[in-house]
Amino acid sequence: MGSHAVESSRRETRRRLEKAGFRTNQTEALVEMITSREERLATKEDLASVRTELKQDIAELRTTVAKNATRIEGLERAMEALRQEVRDRFESFRQEIATQMGGLRSEIDGLRGELRMVKWILGGMFALMVPMLGGIIGIALQLGQR
Repeated sequence: MGSHAVESSRRETRRRLEKAGFRTNQTEALVEMITSREERLATKEDLASVRTELKQDIAELRTTVAKNATRIEGLERAMEALRQEVRDRFESFRQEIATQMGGLRSEIDGLRGELRMVKWILGGMFALMVPMLGGIIGIALQLGQR
């Protein structure tokens, strides 16, 4: 506001207060208080400036949010790719272990078969050795009686 408009407003306020019955010193104190408050009130220009700054801040904030959303989406894609890679590696490892376990089972089955064969051979050898051992004992006994 220009100084003329402020003075005009003060005179008008003084006149109204005096007309309402306030004394001169009360009128001056009230006018000073009202004028002080009016000076602290925002003008249309002040509000327009604040509105412009707010619009700029909001635009910057939206840009920042959009950039962060893009980064978050990128991180989510990277995380999903890592999860899939872990799943794939785990599945590959599991299949490799299963293959190796199958091979070990086959080897164990083969060893079991060989052990059965050794058992049969040893059993046969013992079966043949018993009569021979019996014969040797019989000869030893006969020789011992002479």
